[in-house]
Amino acid sequence: MRVTNSMLVSNLMRNLNGSMTRMDKLQNQMSTGRKYGHISDDPTALVYSQAARNKLARLENYQRTVGTAQDWLTQAEAGIMELQSTIVNAYELAVDAANDPKNTGDTSDKRNIGQVIKQLREHFVDTLNATFGDKFVFGGYNTPGDPTTGTVDQGVKAFTIEGTPPSLYYNGFNLSQFEGMEYADFVADPPTVMVAELTELRSLASDILTFDVGTGVEMPVTMNGIELLLFPTPRDGDGVMIVRNAWNVLQELYELTDAGAPAEDISKVILPLQGAQNHLLTKTAEIGGRVRRLELLEARYEQDAINYERMRSDAEDVDMAEVIMKLKMAEAVHQAALSAGARVIQPTLMDFLR
Repeated sequence: MRVTNSMLVSNLMRNLNGSMTRMDKLQNQMSTGRKYGHISDDPTALVYSQAARNKLARLENYQRTVGTAQDWLTQAEAGIMELQSTIVNAYELAVDAANDPKNTGDTSDKRNIGQVIKQLREHFVDTLNATFGDKFVFGGYNTPGDPTTGTVDQGVKAFTIEGTPPSLYYNGFNLSQFEGMEYADFVADPPTVMVAELTELRSLASDILTFDVGTGVEMPVTMNGIELLLFPTPRDGDGVMIVRNAWNVLQELYELTDAGAPAEDISKVILPLQGAQNHLLTKTAEIGGRVRRLELLEARYEQDAINYERMRSDAEDVDMAEVIMKLKMAEAVHQAALSAGARVIQPTLMDFLR
């Protein structure tokens, strides 16, 4: 086969074009830091890269949710500790009021204690109505400012004091009506007494703010105030466990001290106050357990983010040292090809005729 000068030139230009294409790809990798610029460059790597990016996006959302949940739990813990502190103060005052072994009949000190108890009782309700952002901490999904929540005269609070004698209400539902009920009947499922009332109570108590902190993982970030108020305690006389309402205990203590009741009557309130303290401490520990679980989730998400970021980097990012080395090699080869090609295509027909 006869090889002509035009064939040499054509092959040279084709090979030079391929060399420049390879250099262009390496140059793009070095300037962008990515292995590919189009899907066709490496479809398999693109699949891994997109999977890693999707995981990272979901992890970022979960990490933000976990952070918000921790803020809510911190606020709930502070609120429960405030309730517990109120009960502790009332307990100390009850002990002081009952410390009258001689029954002197002087009721002035007891009435003074009663005024303090009255303020503690009001503060207890204010703490139950504490808010965080645009929601109640212990009021479920109630929203402050919603005119459908609460009574007209007491605004939009989740917990209100109504009636004579006063009772504690949650969204218009009387929580004081279960005072003194036997605990076995209270927790019976299904209810055997006060069926309608207990059914509604459980429905209201289940209204708790929850966050989606993981795939299929929902966590309550606070507690309903009903859980904090109602607790079991032994009944005087037979020791049968009955249901007491922490607010009603404070109300009873206030009425006794304000009326200057005998020390033995006031002493009967001390045991329920201790029960309320223990109950709130248990709830505080439960909140602490949730906080610990969120900390473990947070640590796991941080490690997952590192792993998926490494997976994305392996699929997308180039080894810069390797790319620079290949680019320099391609440049050297291209320069050599240009030099050889210049010598091949330089001669013309006139050069041959000479």
